[in-house]
Amino acid sequence: MSSLSRLTLAFLATLIVAESTSAHAGEPSPEYRAVLRRTLELRKGRRGIRAAAPVGKIVPYPLPPSLIIRHTREVHGEIESLLGLLRR
Repeated sequence: MSSLSRLTLAFLATLIVAESTSAHAGEPSPEYRAVLRRTLELRKGRRGIRAAAPVGKIVPYPLPPSLIIRHTREVHGEIESLLGLLRR
């Protein structure tokens, strides 16, 4: 196969792919927009709950096992030092 034929085939393949992807690039369905809106509302609600959480609290989180520490930078530094000692 000559290089001109390969180039022509590559160009045609690019046109076909571009045509098939542009056919799906229309407006999202109403169902998708509703799910997206609901997801955004849930995220906003979780952010509000997190922002209202009191400073000075350590909360265990089950999956993956971790601790969520909400405190000042100084206390975070102290906790980091203590955990570093425990790891040794």
